Amino acid sequence: MSTLKAHRSILPYRWIVLTVFIFVAMISQLLWLTFAPITSEIATLYSVTAFDVSLLSLVWPLVFVITAIPVGIYIDKHGFKKSVTIGSLFLAVFSIIRIFSITFDHNFFLLLFAQTGAALSQPFIFNSITKLSSSWFPEEEQGIATGLGTIGLFLGMMIALAVTPSIYLSYGLLKLLLIYAYLTCSATFFFILLAKEENLSDVSDISTSFTLSDLWTLSRFKPFLILEYGFFVVVGGFTALMTWIEQILNTLHGIGIDEAGLLGGLMIIGGILGSIVIPAISDKIKKIKIFILLDLFIGITTLYLVGIIGNFMLLAAVFFISGFFLMSALPLVLEFSTQYSVKGTEGQTSSLLWFFSQVGSVLLIVIIEPINALFKSYYYSIVLVVMLWVISFLLFIGLKEKK
Repeated sequence: MSTLKAHRSILPYRWIVLTVFIFVAMISQLLWLTFAPITSEIATLYSVTAFDVSLLSLVWPLVFVITAIPVGIYIDKHGFKKSVTIGSLFLAVFSIIRIFSITFDHNFFLLLFAQTGAALSQPFIFNSITKLSSSWFPEEEQGIATGLGTIGLFLGMMIALAVTPSIYLSYGLLKLLLIYAYLTCSATFFFILLAKEENLSDVSDISTSFTLSDLWTLSRFKPFLILEYGFFVVVGGFTALMTWIEQILNTLHGIGIDEAGLLGGLMIIGGILGSIVIPAISDKIKKIKIFILLDLFIGITTLYLVGIIGNFMLLAAVFFISGFFLMSALPLVLEFSTQYSVKGTEGQTSSLLWFFSQVGSVLLIVIIEPINALFKSYYYSIVLVVMLWVISFLLFIGLKEKK
């Protein structure tokens, strides 16, 4: 009886745990996309090509592909607190090392090494989102909890895309990296201090008995294959476009660093609002699939418009609407995927989806530029991503939502 009372009394603390997790998730994306909106400036400073600079972002999904599955198993065995702590420590250490790439005569290889080290954090953080929501939150709150967890990812993207160019132009690269290192160390400190692990004793036996063979069987299950493809092309395509955002907007529409950062920021702001509003409505009416299809349809439409609209104000509206619907699909699909997972194995099943998203990120980041070179326009790179998203939309129509 006393255990039950203690359990109930600690439940309100779930919002504090979620808040410090959001802080760490935000930092992970901030470090990932630090250099994407200032690609041309970094290329000049470090005397490298724009493609070389893209490697600073590309290395993150590459590392994720290698580490996703074993980290997912680790999360289910040891809980999200230890896992996110490890990830946040990677972020803190390597955010500091990035600074030394400037002091050592703008050493690009040291900067790439630091980005690679920081990238080791990503699977520990990404794969913990559904684990946190399923172990701390009741079922009727898990959609909004997952949505709020992913908001941290969007916040980091927004700061990276919208704020980085302004800080860089005002204070230079050294102060930019110092500020981001300070934020990273602060996030790590507060997470270690405030985060707690909810009691998972009721599911630990299940998670340890769920083997790699079971995971392989799940990955070949037809509905899960459709989800894997969706993460491969939608999350992967979004990551690729965010990596090349400055180059795409500048080449197609003559938009500079500041304006490109603002458009990226508007997309993320829309995504943050959408990830609160749409999952909340989904939880209330207990329907997920219809909202995912709506998000994909509007995301496909707005992405195509990015390739053909040159007016900045219209683009601003398109980016905001795209973010509101497209990015809110992420927490919904993560929640939808739990219908096919065994209780206590959320870390492993979500790691499968994130694995395919990062494989897609690697391939599509690499493909964007060659398509531009072949057809002399980034418009055709956008068309490719649109076509892949249309296929995902059509496949998802065939999925059945469990009652």
